[in-house]
Amino acid sequence: MFQAHINVEYCNSVKSIKYICKYVNKGSDMAVFQIVQNSEQNNRNDEILMYQMGRYINSNEAAWRIFSFPIHERKPAVQHLAVHLENGQRVYFTRDSARKIASEPPENTTLTAFFQLCQTDSFAKTLLYVDVPIYYTWDKTRKIFQRRKQGMPEEGHPEIMKADTIGRVYTVHPNNAECFYLRMLLHEIRGPTSFTDLRTINGYLCQTYREACQRLGLLENDNHWELTLQEATLIASAEQLRELFAIILTKCNPSNPKQLWDAFKRSMSDDILYQIRQTNPELTIEFNDDIFNETLIRLEDKCLAINNQALVELGMPAPQRNAFSVLNYEITKEKSYNVNELLEYIAHNKPLLNDNQKKVYDVIMYRIINNTGGIIYLDAPGGTGKTFLLNLILAEIRVKKHIALALASSGIAATLMEGGRTAHSALQLPLNIAEQQFPVCKISGKSGRGQCLKQAKVILWDECTMAHKKSLEAMDRTLQELRKNSEIMGGALLILSGDFRQTLPVIPKSTPADEINACLKKSHLWSQVQILQLTKNMRVELSKDETTAHFAKILLQIGEDTYPTNQTTGLIELNSDFCNIATTENDLIDKIYPNFVQNYTNVEWLFQRAILATKNNVVDDINFNILKKIPGEERIYKSMDTMVSSEESVNFPTEFLNSLQVPGMPLHCLRLKIGSPIILLRNLSSPKLCNGTRMIVKQLSNNIIEAELISGKNKGQTVFIPRIPLISSELPFQFKRLQFPIKLAFSFTINKAQGQTLKYCGINLKEPCFSHGQLYVACSRSHSSRVTRGI
Repeated sequence: MFQAHINVEYCNSVKSIKYICKYVNKGSDMAVFQIVQNSEQNNRNDEILMYQMGRYINSNEAAWRIFSFPIHERKPAVQHLAVHLENGQRVYFTRDSARKIASEPPENTTLTAFFQLCQTDSFAKTLLYVDVPIYYTWDKTRKIFQRRKQGMPEEGHPEIMKADTIGRVYTVHPNNAECFYLRMLLHEIRGPTSFTDLRTINGYLCQTYREACQRLGLLENDNHWELTLQEATLIASAEQLRELFAIILTKCNPSNPKQLWDAFKRSMSDDILYQIRQTNPELTIEFNDDIFNETLIRLEDKCLAINNQALVELGMPAPQRNAFSVLNYEITKEKSYNVNELLEYIAHNKPLLNDNQKKVYDVIMYRIINNTGGIIYLDAPGGTGKTFLLNLILAEIRVKKHIALALASSGIAATLMEGGRTAHSALQLPLNIAEQQFPVCKISGKSGRGQCLKQAKVILWDECTMAHKKSLEAMDRTLQELRKNSEIMGGALLILSGDFRQTLPVIPKSTPADEINACLKKSHLWSQVQILQLTKNMRVELSKDETTAHFAKILLQIGEDTYPTNQTTGLIELNSDFCNIATTENDLIDKIYPNFVQNYTNVEWLFQRAILATKNNVVDDINFNILKKIPGEERIYKSMDTMVSSEESVNFPTEFLNSLQVPGMPLHCLRLKIGSPIILLRNLSSPKLCNGTRMIVKQLSNNIIEAELISGKNKGQTVFIPRIPLISSELPFQFKRLQFPIKLAFSFTINKAQGQTLKYCGINLKEPCFSHGQLYVACSRSHSSRVTRGI
């Protein structure tokens, strides 16, 4: 249309800033030129002349500049906003005017004018400092804010006009502490009328702005962990309190854990004292060192289970027990399964194996009995009874007091296996494993976990297709070192199970080729893998329903890329034969969550359903829309965001860090109500609190959240979730977010849903699938077209 080359720069992420700023200001093209006659004398290479630089402007650019058309423009407008302490305005004067200026009050700044505006304007009382330029203009002459006369009317306030002007408060270095905290308050408190009002929190006048930030919960300090445990002592049992303290020790790195122990050791020991008094009713028994030592032993057991760390490594006093018992905690745990329960489980479930499962079972058990190491991969599409078979194999090994380790790539899959743990935490895999050439697991041969891996008869790894190929290679190197055996996996038998039709390893900013190259099939170890298959769909067999069979058939075609696609778009078109089609997002919500207000208190009803989407922003919108339907007060928890390197704090203001929505991290502003479902975003305490565990909020306190588990083998148990520090590696800089590691779970992403089973599943495809296996994963969460709805 324009018959010209038009360069449009879209600044879509923080990583683009440097490129954009440099590109739009680089100036005209430069050229090296020389005009000479064609002769041998002039053909000599004159380096000085060759380096003469000339400015070249073509005719189009010359005409543009002659007519004084703009070279570039910036939109929207940015209003700079002053920040200073009380009576800390900048004053400009000369030698001659110094006395006169000193005798007069200082001129208004945008900050003092904002305070004055909030004293007289009721609408301004509802605004943050940075929002004022949207509705008011700054009169530089009179030094006041005035309401806009042009623009779009504000919803609910037709007399108020708004524009797209952006307010930006000048940055302050953290070394200028009080001004830094004042600036932080201006981004949190609406409509302050003075500096004094700004540091008045809930009717209490704080002496400093730092104290005000502290009272608002905007700053992190060790007092936070003390308040967390104080709240927990009011509602948690001693066992739950020990579990919470173990999570704080292993995940939160408090600076003085011994002080926390001394303050709360009695509360953590209540149940032990009670048990001893019940056993010895004739004696008067009070708290003593023996009781506290037993508490420390139980606490250390939890820390070892969570992060393989003894208390002495965490800055705590070591319990009085021999080193042998600490070393063998992992081994004792893996050999402590109830034999009678295992025999009963085997006797009941082994006859239920179908022919296909029995064949796979016999092959695996033959290799276990004959101590034949190596790798087996069990290919198992959804509904073929993979988890049922794996649990039976685990029981067969454990009943003979052998060690069988159950690992999974996802937290949900780990909770479905007895004694299951996520592979990442159990193997201590490096966080940046994709960037390392020859990674190894961070496990010492002298540790309890190292001893456990040495003695393992078999290792099961479910949902292995989600793992990076370097995870498998790191495990191979580690087992060879630990077991002093150069055979593959150190001579141990590794059983991998999964479904390559599902999502592959997540590689940020990658191409499909990058994802495929990272999957296990591209590992040099794959050529030595024995492949077994489960093909018979048990859901179809048990239901005896033609609709379910048709659904399973199409689902397999989607997973194997044999389902017909649109010739024009290349996309799969789902019709009403496969799933019920919703017309709008609200229609989808109503179909998956019918009669919501009457049913949301039913835990089983909530657990059976969810809406899946491809991207987090779509998920967040759905969650917030449904949350509004829950009656009751909404509680807002704001994260504490800081730069890991304090030297970079001035370049990344707090409000910028607050605005970041990083995949896998909780939002800065977490909105919750009692009764809302939530999903865990981090492994806290395997196998009970794994990444992907779903819960229902039972109580909302200032520093802890009480929730009830609604998934996994610990379903129905009450847990307490603290804030934990989270550091993202997704950005070109590192920042820390202290927040509850959860998000609402009316809806979650398709990747997060892998391993989940839903009775009623909604699929929102307004944003299309963008990586291998996402559509297959979304559709395979339920078992029938009658309970699957899409938009």
